[in-house]
Amino acid sequence: MAGWTLAASLSLRELTQRVWRGVFADDITDLAAQMSYYFVLSIFPFLIFLAALVGTLPFTGAWNGVLNWILLYFPRQSQAMVFQIVLSLTQDRKGFLSIGLIGTAWAASSGLLSLMSALNGVYEVKETRSFPKRLGLAFLMVFALASLLLATFGLLTAGNWLDQRLADRSMGLITALVLWRMTRWITSIVLLGMSIAILDRTLPNLRRPLRRTMPGVGFIVLGWLLSTSGFNLYAQYLGTFNKTYGVLSVFVILMVWIYLSCLIVLAGAEINSELSKMTRQTRTAIEVRASA
Repeated sequence: MAGWTLAASLSLRELTQRVWRGVFADDITDLAAQMSYYFVLSIFPFLIFLAALVGTLPFTGAWNGVLNWILLYFPRQSQAMVFQIVLSLTQDRKGFLSIGLIGTAWAASSGLLSLMSALNGVYEVKETRSFPKRLGLAFLMVFALASLLLATFGLLTAGNWLDQRLADRSMGLITALVLWRMTRWITSIVLLGMSIAILDRTLPNLRRPLRRTMPGVGFIVLGWLLSTSGFNLYAQYLGTFNKTYGVLSVFVILMVWIYLSCLIVLAGAEINSELSKMTRQTRTAIEVRASA
C-alpha cells in the first residue's frame, strides 16, 4: 500500500511538472488571450441564437428565465448589463429563426473555431480537415451546446417545481428536500462536464476514447467553479475595475473572466495531453522490458 501511494505521488509530481512546462512550451497564455477575444465576440450572437431556439418552444416567457439562469454563471458585476443588452437584442426572438440565423450561428461559431485551433496546438496535432468541414463541425457544436443548455434549464425548472411540491408535502422532512436539491445541482455539473468532454473529444483533429478526456474535464469543471467564485469575490471586494475603467468596467470584467475560463480549459487539455504521453512512454518501457 505504501509503495502504491509513493508511486502515485511520484506520478502526480511528474504530471504537474510536465503540465507546467507544457503551459509555457505551448504558449497557453497567448492562446487563451486569442480565444477570449473570439469568445467575447461570439457570446452575444450565441445568446441571440439560443433566443431564436427558445422562441420556437411552446412556452411563454421561457427566454427571460433561460437568460437569467445562464447569467448566474457570469461575474455578478456584469450580469445586469449583459441581461439588458441581450434582452433588447432578442425582443422579437421568433423572427430570428430565419436566414439571419445562419449569420448569427456563423458569428457564434467563431469562438469554437478558435478553440479548435488552440486544442490542436496543445495536443500537438496538425490540422488536416478542410475549412468547410471545420466550420460545419463548429455549427454542429453550437447546436449541441444550445440543446444541452436548454436541457439543463429544463431539468432545473422541473427540479424547482418538484422542490415546491416536496416542501408542501414533506411536512418537515428536510433531509429528502436537501438530497433532491443536491442531486439536481450535481446533475447540472455533470451536464457541464458532458459539454466540455464533447468539445474536447470532437474539436481537435485527434481521435481517442472519451475516457481519455475525463481527467482534464474534471480539472476544468472544478477549476472553473473555483475560479469563478474567487473572481467574483475579488471583483466585489478587492478589484478596482470601476475606478480604473469607469463605464467600461463591465466589459473588462467579462473579458478577464472569459480569459481565465479559456486558460483553465487549455490547462485541462494540457493535462490530457501529458497523461497520454506518459501512458505511451510507460507502455513502451513495459514492452522493452518484456522483449529483453
